[in-house]
Amino acid sequence: MKEDGNGQDGWTLKHGPVDLAITRTGGQMAPVQFDLGNGQSASPYSVAPWSPEECPEGTPALLKALRGDFFCFPFGVSELTPHPHGAPANLDWDLAEQTENRLVLALHDPVTGADFRKELSLNDSHRAIYIRHTVENISGQFNYGHHPILEFPEDAGPCAVRTGPIKFGQVYPGAFENPVDGGVSVLKQGARFDSLEEVPLASGDMTSLASYPNRPGSEDLVMFSPADPEFGWTAVHFPGFFWMAIRSCRELPSTLFWLSNGGRPYAPWSSRHVRRLGIEDVCSHFHDGAEISGEDRLASEGIPTSRAFDTGTSTSIHHIQLVHPLEEGFGTVESVERDSTGESLLLSNSNGQTERVPVHWKFLF
Repeated sequence: MKEDGNGQDGWTLKHGPVDLAITRTGGQMAPVQFDLGNGQSASPYSVAPWSPEECPEGTPALLKALRGDFFCFPFGVSELTPHPHGAPANLDWDLAEQTENRLVLALHDPVTGADFRKELSLNDSHRAIYIRHTVENISGQFNYGHHPILEFPEDAGPCAVRTGPIKFGQVYPGAFENPVDGGVSVLKQGARFDSLEEVPLASGDMTSLASYPNRPGSEDLVMFSPADPEFGWTAVHFPGFFWMAIRSCRELPSTLFWLSNGGRPYAPWSSRHVRRLGIEDVCSHFHDGAEISGEDRLASEGIPTSRAFDTGTSTSIHHIQLVHPLEEGFGTVESVERDSTGESLLLSNSNGQTERVPVHWKFLF
């Protein structure tokens, strides 16, 4: 176990071009360094700009450690658990197994009785992290999801953000921030959209979510689901490389964008959490918890917001997060296709130029 210098201990896994750290508390993955193969490296994941000691009494453990990616079950705040985003994002994990290219952690939730297994695997030559969470010993209807948070450098941006065609998009239909606390949101509550390029503002104007950072001094949440019922992707561009998350839409049918750019003046945020973007692939109704997500409010849109779990069945959720260097002049990723072998993705820009990314995408299915 290794102390990370920011009040968190945990484990590290280094293999091929990926070097990652993961916290014991909440199983939060960051920092992660990707070797780009050209003498450069990339570290796109956020680490919160505060220490645990700066957090007010009663701050959830996940906020004390807040960083990178973590698994939420249930997703959001639920009456079923005292922990926002559930036990996996807050309690201490135990090391179950570690090899040269694989790290396995285990966690038991004493409140719900659920058992969780987190597996991170690396490949010799892939700039990818293969993530599997297995859930056992729990029955009921639950929502869940991944919670990656990226940080953009101060001297970059706005940077391009791309995803596949959208069949449903909506700004959070409630108040995402409480103005009594000084929180600021600028998107129009509940507004629908079918493209990241045009999303309504509360002012009546339109804004684009296809580039970031943007709208300083605000915090907003949107959710969208892809037209493709099988395969989902989001590409976030940085100078010289892009970060991408890919998933099976059968397991994770929607994506939340948490646009965090200094709109929370209260502690521990203190308007310091800026230029961050959460790209949260979920089976959930926004961050509304298991109770609301279990109501199936998007059934008319054909979008599941929870899933049935059974104590007699082991359920696994898969996710891949990767980085890939971009040739100068390539521009932005506009479309993504899977090859027939299951071993690479073919990316295209707006001019039809292509780039092949080695990744074992069949891991998701």
